[in-house]
Amino acid sequence: MRRILYSFAGAAACAVTGAGSASARDLTVVAWGGVGQDAQRAAYFEPYAKATGKAVLEDQNPLLAKIRSMVESGNVTWDLVDQESAEAVIGCEEGLFEKIDWTQIDRGKYADNVHSDCGYGFYTAGNILAYDGDRFPDNPPASWQDFFDTAKYPGKRGLWNTPKGALEVALMGDGVPVADVYKVLRTPEGVDRAFAKLDSIKGDILLWASGAEFLSRLASGEYVMTYAWNGRIATANASDKKNFKIVWPAGYTYVTDQLAIVKGSPNAQQAMEYIKFIDEHPELQAEYTNRTFYSSTSLASLDHLSPEVKDQLPLIPDRLQYGVPVDDEFWVENLDSLTERFNTWAAQ
Repeated sequence: MRRILYSFAGAAACAVTGAGSASARDLTVVAWGGVGQDAQRAAYFEPYAKATGKAVLEDQNPLLAKIRSMVESGNVTWDLVDQESAEAVIGCEEGLFEKIDWTQIDRGKYADNVHSDCGYGFYTAGNILAYDGDRFPDNPPASWQDFFDTAKYPGKRGLWNTPKGALEVALMGDGVPVADVYKVLRTPEGVDRAFAKLDSIKGDILLWASGAEFLSRLASGEYVMTYAWNGRIATANASDKKNFKIVWPAGYTYVTDQLAIVKGSPNAQQAMEYIKFIDEHPELQAEYTNRTFYSSTSLASLDHLSPEVKDQLPLIPDRLQYGVPVDDEFWVENLDSLTERFNTWAAQ
């Protein structure tokens, strides 16, 4: 999900070196560039290198196809890769990733539904309803039903140009409780219901393709409200002094990025050591959150965050009554067929 908000910066690979010197095959951690990788470097790569004296090499763009090619050829040059949870599930089923040694980590210290057999969930993003508070001093939108009420709130609405998110929003807008969204969506009638709801305001939906796009359209007033990612909304408020609001009680889905160990990595043991290092340092997990406004999955990290930052995050215990994790199995099974249907709908 966040892939398209990151831009490449710097060289394709670089080294973060601790007290020891880099060898020809140090631990290589692969992320998605931009601000997200910058945050990982400051919160994890550099502290790990300093604490252990072991260098961390970086690379970018850990596409599943490239990982598959490495594993099949036996030429594995990556060790740990940042994957969205659905990709981690797919890779695990294909034998591209090692199983995480969960005997070394207490999963009870984490939010529910953030880890998988092959993936250590380390941050979570919320897919939320947002609006510009400056444009709604009174009677702001409060629900996904309001998103679909063009009589009460005339103007254009923003949705990501993918069914993953749009269909969940449509069902919530049609009155389905957030906890039941995937139960309904798993039926043919539920899918038809979601598309019918989207159809009901199709002329007022403008699809977006990037975080920068929905921020720009929200700031200009082109969108009266939009489906958005919580980190981009919070970052715009902090960096650009915007007054964007997140409507958590409307209901939201959330998705977790996970660290996966590439099958055949010669550094699999050290990769597990690196994951364990993150696990044991909730203050560093909080540092990552402070830099990105995406939730660390560790509940202990909340003790190191200010109330102002916590107010922007999806994995707050009292807030989770409004949220549901993205159903990875559903989207692994149905993404291709529903994308085809969604693209046909959008083009009509």
